[in-house]
Amino acid sequence: MYRVTIGGGIVAIDHLDGRLIVLLAREPRIGVLEASRRLGVARGTVQARLDRLQSNGAIRGFGPDVDPAALGYPVTAFATLEIKQGQGADVR
Repeated sequence: MYRVTIGGGIVAIDHLDGRLIVLLAREPRIGVLEASRRLGVARGTVQARLDRLQSNGAIRGFGPDVDPAALGYPVTAFATLEIKQGQGADVR
């Protein structure tokens, strides 16, 4: 059993949870039945694990993982800026 901090809380996951998370990361569109076959457990076990992992925040969604470069945006940048109070006019 492993304890992982997620969103300020501690979530306990075991080896099967870990294998399920890895499988979903590699193949987010996999169905519950196929996941159960690959993991060698019952379909209900996979569904229960998914429900628990979603409810405790370990899995946040199953949306598409978009490649910005394929859409014509080859560079992604994040920037932060700290401005001392009262000196905003000096920043250009």
